[in-house]
Amino acid sequence: MAFRIHFTSDDLLRVSLAQEPNPLSETIFSLRLLRLRDPGTVFAPWRRWSHSRFPRSVHLLRTLVPSPHGFCPDFLTPTGATDLDAGLEELLHTPKSFLRKDMEAYVRMSGTPLPLWVAPLADGAPRALEAVSGAVRDWHQAAVAPMWHHLHARFEVARLSAARSLLTEGLDSMLSRLHPTIRWTPPVLELACPDHDWDIHLGGRGLLLTPSYFIGQEPAINLDPDLPPVVIYPVTHDSTWNPASTSEYAEDTRRTRLSALLGHGRAAVLEALSADQSTSTHLVRRTGLSPATVSHHTTVLREAGLIDTRRAGISVQHTITPLGIRLMRGHSAPHPW
Repeated sequence: MAFRIHFTSDDLLRVSLAQEPNPLSETIFSLRLLRLRDPGTVFAPWRRWSHSRFPRSVHLLRTLVPSPHGFCPDFLTPTGATDLDAGLEELLHTPKSFLRKDMEAYVRMSGTPLPLWVAPLADGAPRALEAVSGAVRDWHQAAVAPMWHHLHARFEVARLSAARSLLTEGLDSMLSRLHPTIRWTPPVLELACPDHDWDIHLGGRGLLLTPSYFIGQEPAINLDPDLPPVVIYPVTHDSTWNPASTSEYAEDTRRTRLSALLGHGRAAVLEALSADQSTSTHLVRRTGLSPATVSHHTTVLREAGLIDTRRAGISVQHTITPLGIRLMRGHSAPHPW
């Protein structure tokens, strides 16, 4: 059983490597990996650590995100986004026609009817989409963002290895060495797959190759009709991530303490503003909170002297104050999105 990807001469000229890992896709892949009873020794420390941090909001994703061998709706992993905010924005604006087909495929592939809370997704209900977006963001912040530097490092190793093969030995060599589960027999790239036997003709659209930390042990393929097809393949794991021995863990601990002091929502708003000034609308996107909640938190933070608020045209601009910076000092670190 395998995906067999058939190349034309035009496709061979349009093979490319992803420049950065996709935070949204990695977040969904990590949830799928969490569903495995035995994810392997590489992921054991992360699995134990993430289980203890599982946000309550993420329980609703259990319905939509199965193990790596089950069907996962495509709207959860839009391939056109390069950061988490952009990906979640794309998720929130998934066309109703796409959602309807996606949910029909979910029922067909899973063999189970839609749960009551999932059914509105098929109609593009904003509240249902916002619940999914918020749960994905919560899981990313809890279990993926703290180890992003390690994930990114493994992505870079895989990407640079492929690039070296391409530059020194050519495309055939690169495609042959991507991963043990991938076989290149020109002009066909075969991806091992226990559940599908499928021939895919690229037809001149090219192919994007994306290393992934959380994809598991088997490659995957995304066939978004509006984008070049994407093959997602596992990185090489020659080291494990131990939360107790990394700076990311210390950073996460500081973030937890700030949340305990200010509350999760206000801490998220202040942390977003520690990177740059922002409008209320942008804070809604960055934090996943509702406009009313963001307005409440910015009022409290302003009255505490932690932020300044000024009107700029039709928008309201928020800026962290020196007092807010002192509170955040030693706490804030660049986010992966």
